[in-house]
Amino acid sequence: MATGVSMTTGELVSKLAHLRNISSTFQDYRGVATQVDAANIERILAAMGYDLDDDAGLAQRAMQLDQQQWQQRLEPVVVLNPLRGHDLNLYLTRDECHQTGHWRIEFEQNVPAREGQFDPSELTQTGDYWIGDTEHLRLALPLPLDLPEGYHRIYLTLAGQTDETALIATPATSFQPEPMARGDRVWGSAIQLYTLRSSNNWGIGDFGDLAELVDTLADQGADVIGLNPIHSLYPINPDHASPYSPSNRSYVNPLYVVIEQVPEFQSATELQQTLAGAEMQAQLSRLRDQPMVDYRGVSALKYQALTELYRVFRRDHLGQSTDRDRAFQAFVEQQGDPLREHATFEALLAHFRQQDPMAWGWPCWPEAYQDHHSDAVQAFAAEHDDDITYFQYLQFVADEQLQAIDRQTKARGMRIGLYRDLAVGADRGGAEVWGNRESFCLNAAVGAPPDALGPNGQNWGLPPFDPIKLKAQGYQSFITLLRNNMRACGALRIDHAMALLRLWWCPPGESAAYGAYVYYDLYDLLGILNLESQRNQCMVIAEDLGTVPDEVIDTFPRAQLYSNKVFYFEMADGVCTPPEDYAQRALAIVCNHDMPTVHAFWAMSDLDLRQQLGMFATEADFQGERVARSKAKQAIIDALAAYNRLPDGISSDAGKVPDMTLPLCLAIHRHLAACHSQIVAVQLEDLMLINAPVNIPGTSDEYPNWRRKLTETLPELFSKPAIKAFCQQLNTLRGDG
Repeated sequence: MATGVSMTTGELVSKLAHLRNISSTFQDYRGVATQVDAANIERILAAMGYDLDDDAGLAQRAMQLDQQQWQQRLEPVVVLNPLRGHDLNLYLTRDECHQTGHWRIEFEQNVPAREGQFDPSELTQTGDYWIGDTEHLRLALPLPLDLPEGYHRIYLTLAGQTDETALIATPATSFQPEPMARGDRVWGSAIQLYTLRSSNNWGIGDFGDLAELVDTLADQGADVIGLNPIHSLYPINPDHASPYSPSNRSYVNPLYVVIEQVPEFQSATELQQTLAGAEMQAQLSRLRDQPMVDYRGVSALKYQALTELYRVFRRDHLGQSTDRDRAFQAFVEQQGDPLREHATFEALLAHFRQQDPMAWGWPCWPEAYQDHHSDAVQAFAAEHDDDITYFQYLQFVADEQLQAIDRQTKARGMRIGLYRDLAVGADRGGAEVWGNRESFCLNAAVGAPPDALGPNGQNWGLPPFDPIKLKAQGYQSFITLLRNNMRACGALRIDHAMALLRLWWCPPGESAAYGAYVYYDLYDLLGILNLESQRNQCMVIAEDLGTVPDEVIDTFPRAQLYSNKVFYFEMADGVCTPPEDYAQRALAIVCNHDMPTVHAFWAMSDLDLRQQLGMFATEADFQGERVARSKAKQAIIDALAAYNRLPDGISSDAGKVPDMTLPLCLAIHRHLAACHSQIVAVQLEDLMLINAPVNIPGTSDEYPNWRRKLTETLPELFSKPAIKAFCQQLNTLRGDG
């Protein structure tokens, strides 16, 4: 990093920052306009690969970046979003504007192509740029308003030269199920799947437990079940358990598969005998009884069983044109190259882990294997085809079990069914980044700017998509993510949905305090999101917590995305937001996986735990949070009292209510259930009055995140008269739509 940057270099840095959409200002958590330190911007540019000590090289790259699009008639991809308009950006020289041009659109559907002519001199000019003595113009070419939605190609011919590019025609809004479009108000639960307890699972909540939850909640009148991310993690490293730091967001964690429900289990005689044996049953009983998920123990048993199931599949079906084989081949063909690359990564990961226990991800592999396009990788794939097929098979059985649950929610009449959760990023050493390296900036990480509780901000350690590279590849990585996460569900929650507009980039080796916002093309990404939403008939919940920029506040509702409202945060000046003032198109919840449970919130045990872990800068900060929490508790009591929802025996003075009780907890949830928002979710751990958090943001090894199980099974919880009555009260409060 250069120090004492000259004015010339400083100007180049400013120009590059502008060209790379790095913002020099932002609005902090207090709503105050804040200037980004110039050194922070330099750090982000360095992470993007710019050598700030090479003035000549920097000038050359700035010029190339500035001129590149003006020298090409069409952009790498054109996204027509009705929220922005139907004009195509066309780049021509002044001399080329005196000839008639022709355009032709070929559609992905089997419909006739559309074509037309245009006179460049009659088009609206939206920009110009001189390169030497040549003037280049940006012109707005209007395209028909009635183009079918989808992924097309446009061909443009002028002066004997034909150029082509991808053309994505998108809808203005996301999909709305009929009940939600007419204004129905529904309720359900939001869960961390691995936390579910049962007498049947192998020590981790699985798709069998999820199926039981569907029936249990449907019986109670619920219409939605929200899942934590169920993304693929690392089979070789079961302790890497965070669902928000996955290996690949496009695929599913096979640990959720119910072994006994895989069709091959019926023919797996040895596996059946092993499972029935006393030793195996003792291991399963031990794993089920533990308060935390033993990922090592669960993983060892499940992957051993999955390997045996694949052996049976290979023996009885693979390549034999049975119905089962045809179903598998159809899945593999439909998933295409992304699945093959994911499975190749998994095979390589297992291969190199056998050679080196420290080979945790692709950055530890020999250089020849770090590029998924390399000859070495292709040779490995040819030699290890069976290993790759095995990992494809794991995704096949996971997908079919998830699909079965989706059908179950529809059969039970749930108005939304499952909602899945798309994490904001993927772990840098995993399959997704390895297979899409050209789309990511590997030297940066995403996070959040400093705020009152975190003076250094948050660095999540996940590499961001590079907006220029992402567009250059036609947004294919983004499209694959959406398609695969909209499978087998009625809604998709987009974690940190502000990433459609901007992400806080953190430079390598530094805290988030040294970061800056990098902007993306909101209308491109939002248009594609709406298109995939409509195609998959999957509504979208955009998690918009924290500091929400004006562009998001304006645009998300126009696209009919559902926002996320958290009861803890719906307070201002010591007063809770009245239920009737909640946004209608929203998912409302008392708290989520990043926040203390209701029990912990009331007891302030989360603050005590953070203090024990050294997460407060000073004792004054700790005491200040306790004071603020006391005020929040009083605001909750006041809100319940104002709406006659305060349970009998509960004082109107929060200071005289030291402990959270089930009646008080249920009263808080009933209060939220009366809100105007169309979706209300309840966490099962709150109904069980669990104190321990499932995750403490900002920690890794300091606390066993993503492991804590629920304390009761579903039959134990929902056999309680108070819980049954509570569910019926929710039905009454939410109404019939």
